[in-house]
Amino acid sequence: MTGPLDRALLRTYLSDHLGGAVGGSARFGRMADAYADTPLGPALARIAREVTDEREWLRETAMRLDVQPSRVKRLGIAVAERAGRLKPNGRLTDTSPLSAVIELDLMRGAVTAKRGLWETLQVWQDDLDLDPGRLERLLAQADDQIATLTRLGRIAREQAFVRHARPGEG
Repeated sequence: MTGPLDRALLRTYLSDHLGGAVGGSARFGRMADAYADTPLGPALARIAREVTDEREWLRETAMRLDVQPSRVKRLGIAVAERAGRLKPNGRLTDTSPLSAVIELDLMRGAVTAKRGLWETLQVWQDDLDLDPGRLERLLAQADDQIATLTRLGRIAREQAFVRHARPGEG
């Protein structure tokens, strides 16, 4: 490393990720409920539990490092997460099979970004007095989550684009 840790930048970075963790945890919880009775459900429920645990560890770590989550960012993320549910999907009254594909793609990207947070904390673990074993486990868990979301995305893609007759079609 070329110099000391810039704690002001770290606070901003952790605050941003903490806001993302709150939104991601809410989205995974909603997805686990929405897809509970599908082949996606069990894996999404597991990831939802893991992401909630990770969010709590990040919150505790951020507080220990004197990082206060930004209320404005947290509110913005919550609004964006809810607005994401309102996106047009070509269906007015029912859920489009495309919804699962898009949600899984977005959440895989979010988990990849979260993995970057764990990598950053690993680089500075000594300065921050973080448990290296915990960070290794978080990295491995993120890798597993990415692989699972990739597999679930494949399943969703196989199902989403099959043409089904719609009411009124012959």
